[in-house]
Amino acid sequence: MKRALEIFSWIALLGGVTALVGFTKKQQFDQSLSSISINIDKPATSRFVTSEDIKTLYSNLGYQFENQNLSAVDIHLLETRLKNNSSVEKAQVYHSISGKLVIEIKERTPIIRLYNSQNESFYLDKFGSLMPLSNKYAARVLVANGAINIPYSTVQQLEHLEIKLNKIFRKQNTTAVENTELINRLKLDDGNLTGADQLKQLYDLAKFINEDKFWNSQISQIYVNENNDIEMIPRVGSHTIVFGEAHEIEEKFQKLFIFYKKGLNNTGWNNYSSINLKYKKQVVCTKR
Repeated sequence: MKRALEIFSWIALLGGVTALVGFTKKQQFDQSLSSISINIDKPATSRFVTSEDIKTLYSNLGYQFENQNLSAVDIHLLETRLKNNSSVEKAQVYHSISGKLVIEIKERTPIIRLYNSQNESFYLDKFGSLMPLSNKYAARVLVANGAINIPYSTVQQLEHLEIKLNKIFRKQNTTAVENTELINRLKLDDGNLTGADQLKQLYDLAKFINEDKFWNSQISQIYVNENNDIEMIPRVGSHTIVFGEAHEIEEKFQKLFIFYKKGLNNTGWNNYSSINLKYKKQVVCTKR
């Protein structure tokens, strides 16, 4: 009998807690919107996504900033619309107990802007994913141009392949640019990825430069010449850096750094027209 009473007491307590939670949720949804908090995680100078953009989207969905019932705000729809913005990496929308609508955004980070041979231009973000240009803001990032034979359609197709890769490996940020060899092995591309290898090389190079404080400050531009060799334009020094293919990237930059430190610091930074890093364990320079 005592055991039965204990069980009954626990059931009653659980029922009371459930009812209280339900009442609290109903009260929360029945209340009016008290305020909107917008938090955007982005570099200080970036203007891809602004608070005004988010407020405009909120308003265009038919919601009011005053006298708005929280239960009428479809937070899932608002979150989905924010995620559909090509400049947004992550978005989360929720409301607090006090009636505040909280919108949290993480902006995507472009690391390189490419100009291809078809006069098309686009960014790659830090994950290697396509990031279309914005009509509001141009990011100050590394620029690549010259004989870049990567049609915009290839980059778009890689975006679709990312969906397939994410389904196969069940994780996010399995970017197609970083897995071109895997795509070929799995025969996901139907043989139509023109320029995919070149795109991967440019992304790998941009990623390395972006993550290194010194080289991010020193390298201002990437150029692909008619022989498909990658060249780089430095900010300091009037020379061209001939990099060749974007393989053994760290080793080549280490060679260049040693040459800068032990060579150019002694001979001067403007005595050479080019510094060639293509050859194994060699730095070949051309004097002016």
